[in-house]
Amino acid sequence: MWGSCTHGGFFCAAGNGNAAGDFVPCTAKGGAPAALLRQRPMPCESGRAGSVAENASGPADSPGLVRYSCRMSEKQMIRRAFVASGQVQGVGFRPFVYRLAHEGGLTGTVGNTSDGVRMEVQGMPEEVERFGMRLQKELPPLARLTALRHEDMAAVPGEAAFAIVASDGHAGHSVLVSPDVGICADCLSDMTDPENPRHNYAFTNCTNCGPRYTITRSIPYDRAVTSMSCFPLCPRCAAEYGDPADRRFHAQPIACPDCGPRLWFVDRAAAVAGRTGVEHFRADCGLAGAEADSGPDVDNADAHDRADAARQRRLPGAETAAREAIRRAGRVLLDGGILAFKGLGGFQLACDARNERALALLRERKNRPHKPLALMADCLETVRAFCDLSPEHEALLTSPEKPIVLCPLRTGKARGPYATNGVDGLNGPAGKADADTPGRPELPFLVAPDAGQVGVMLPNTPLHSVLFAWLQVHAPLPPVLVMTSANAGGEPICLGNREAIARLAGLADAWLLHDRDILVRVDDSVISLRPRADVVDESGPPHRAAPFFYRRARGYVPRPVFLADDGEKAGGRQPCASGRSDAACVFGAGAELKATICLTRGNEAFVGQHIGDLENPATLAFYEEVAAHMEKLLEVRPSALVCDLHPDFLSTRYAEARAARDSIPLWRLQHHAAHAASVLAENACFGPALALCLDGTGLGDDGTIWGGELLLMQLDTPEWQRVGCLSSFALPGGDAAVREPWRIAMALGRQAADAGHCLPEDIEAAAPWADGHAAAARAVEEMLVRQINCPATSSCGRLFDAVSARLGLCLCITYEGQAAIRLEDAALRAGGALGGAMTGRVEDLRRVAELIWPVGMALRDGLLTLDSAGLYARVVQAALGGMPAEDIAARFHLSLAAAFASMTGRAARKRGVGVAALSGGVMQNGIMARLLPFLLERQGLKVLCHHELPPGDGGLSLGQAVWGRRMLAAGTRMKAGA
Repeated sequence: MWGSCTHGGFFCAAGNGNAAGDFVPCTAKGGAPAALLRQRPMPCESGRAGSVAENASGPADSPGLVRYSCRMSEKQMIRRAFVASGQVQGVGFRPFVYRLAHEGGLTGTVGNTSDGVRMEVQGMPEEVERFGMRLQKELPPLARLTALRHEDMAAVPGEAAFAIVASDGHAGHSVLVSPDVGICADCLSDMTDPENPRHNYAFTNCTNCGPRYTITRSIPYDRAVTSMSCFPLCPRCAAEYGDPADRRFHAQPIACPDCGPRLWFVDRAAAVAGRTGVEHFRADCGLAGAEADSGPDVDNADAHDRADAARQRRLPGAETAAREAIRRAGRVLLDGGILAFKGLGGFQLACDARNERALALLRERKNRPHKPLALMADCLETVRAFCDLSPEHEALLTSPEKPIVLCPLRTGKARGPYATNGVDGLNGPAGKADADTPGRPELPFLVAPDAGQVGVMLPNTPLHSVLFAWLQVHAPLPPVLVMTSANAGGEPICLGNREAIARLAGLADAWLLHDRDILVRVDDSVISLRPRADVVDESGPPHRAAPFFYRRARGYVPRPVFLADDGEKAGGRQPCASGRSDAACVFGAGAELKATICLTRGNEAFVGQHIGDLENPATLAFYEEVAAHMEKLLEVRPSALVCDLHPDFLSTRYAEARAARDSIPLWRLQHHAAHAASVLAENACFGPALALCLDGTGLGDDGTIWGGELLLMQLDTPEWQRVGCLSSFALPGGDAAVREPWRIAMALGRQAADAGHCLPEDIEAAAPWADGHAAAARAVEEMLVRQINCPATSSCGRLFDAVSARLGLCLCITYEGQAAIRLEDAALRAGGALGGAMTGRVEDLRRVAELIWPVGMALRDGLLTLDSAGLYARVVQAALGGMPAEDIAARFHLSLAAAFASMTGRAARKRGVGVAALSGGVMQNGIMARLLPFLLERQGLKVLCHHELPPGDGGLSLGQAVWGRRMLAAGTRMKAGA
């Protein structure tokens, strides 16, 4: 006879009229019969109104069952409560706890709470101790433990079972919500097994993989608060959900073809005719029993309650319809069409990456002539055919996060120089632009025309895997697809079915849809490797290549950055014991480009997903959605806000309006100071440090445009000051100069001639813009002479653009960073030791020291100032002397990095500072990311880099939030001492 559960839930009983093995609901205080555990019906895109538990065997917090007897002496037993904080919900933690308890012969309970997971275990002292140790050492793959507290309790007499109890939530939780996780090997195995019920099922998942953040409404994490709540479980799924031995035990998104989300296909003709629902597709497939009120007629924005549980079961022929949807979607791709694909965090546009016509069509429709396109391949072997992969690349590609990884294209003959003819200067390398382009085997040049690397990912959802399985059979070559965000330029990615059909009508030829709601938009993460394997101090061990973010989103959000407690100095990157503190929540509003938000909660900082550029109402609405969703999920409300200095940023206006509405403080932090605070906070450096912040533009506190800055910052005070910079130069036409870098080149050339660095006739000689932009150049010359609309800047990014234009690599840009990307690509193609130095080889760096151009440094208005015009003059003279553009580009990178390192070393020695940090968008340049740490270490400095956030504006909101947190703390101290 099995004992009873005294803490609520199900247990297995025999006797009292029950057969052995029956599930019996506990009705003791704290428990409830299963019939009372039904949740309010919650609608979703399927049009279904279901509940988590539709019957007694449903999954509404169904507790675990123990089937062992405990015959130890009650006098010997102890009882201990554990509370685990961190990423412990939605990751198989409760089943893991159940297994440990079972193996140790322990009784008790486990349940989700707003603090994490609470466990009470009872048994022999040595087994309870062993349980606590195993909790920390044998975590499930996706779990992250940030704190584990425990306390002893009085033993419960007569307890003989271990149960999973109903979740208990309250405001102010400290739970970490799990990011979305790519499909695991076990689920992929299920899908490829013809005998498995989930064979080719596009929504297969388990406790180790599947959607999390994008389907979760609130915490504690249970099916009732996800978009799966409207899919009641069939008996088979309910049995798996309730079986502690099954890896789907308490997997909240669990589903199968009989009870889970449905898949259907819509072509352009059907979209125009309004036949976009699953019922139309089923009818077209000749399947009976179509549901007229399901499918995308019910979208994320306007879902409503309807239907009873009996109507929710899968209709006959569902698997046939799904197979037909995949077949038709695959055929669109093989025929050169563009498919709108409903992914994990929004829609993607897909086409055959080997089909030049399809690539050209996609670029034309998206008005994206040159920006690299992300790829998805079926497996590593396919990727190896066109990329040189290191073990670190392969580890990232196959990681649970499944990000886009920037991988070098396979080496071959060097590509020709960028063409300098033409009006726009946007031509690719001279010569052929097809699959035979040297160095780019198997891939058309149109995939990534500007660089020697490409963003690649592997299938990250079961739906991707099913589509690729079909393509593997029917495609003539191993399948490679373009997978790019489904949006018009500058708009957020599409989220719901109706939205996608309306907004993508001019972009897509067909749509592959399903009826699982996406609750929040999340784009793909983009990661590169900082190749530092040889950039070492010979006295120490070599660094391994370190990943760093270009874009942080799917797979990583909402994972927090842990902050040192208030008052802690460097080296204290440990969360407080409870995972929380009394520190108020601060909202970091981010910048305008690559916008993100940040919310602090105790000693955790949550940086939201990549939003994009805040340049229109649609993106601002997305920004507000993310803010509202994260505040709800974290159960926080900001007590203060921090925004950028720029008054016209939409993020600034949002912060101003919210501060006024909520009557809370608002601080404005200079753009590059926020960059500095971000990298220092990531590395828990609160003492004095120098920060090199190199990027495109940011409004300075003197009203000019900054971008090549050396700042001295101390976070614990908090205070900062500007101690060095690039010398300023003009941006003729303001924003027009950013779009047309040749204007900046003209301005720097004139400045160099005026300073005597070169002759005026040298500046104009063989200028790449002389022919195609002659009339505009005369107008720019007049602007420079009269100083009309020529704002000054110290921007490092704009200096890169000017050099790229002067070398004829990029006169005008079609996407942000294009000119600098082409300049970096040219530098990597330099010959001999110079090329080796660009990749960070120490022996080559030593050999090319004499090739570093000297850059003037002077003290101007109290600031160490590097001579931008003087360095530009070196570029001009080298070009006139016939030096190859690749070698000039390499020497420019090397000389600029050496100059910044020298300036930082000089400032450090003067101020007695031993730490230098690197931040800003220029640090996404692989060459600068290799050279600067090496050269700064040679100056005797400890170097700090970003490792959890992008160095560009996507990580800036963390710095703002941390600054506000310190300002609040400083204000509290001042009041206390007054």
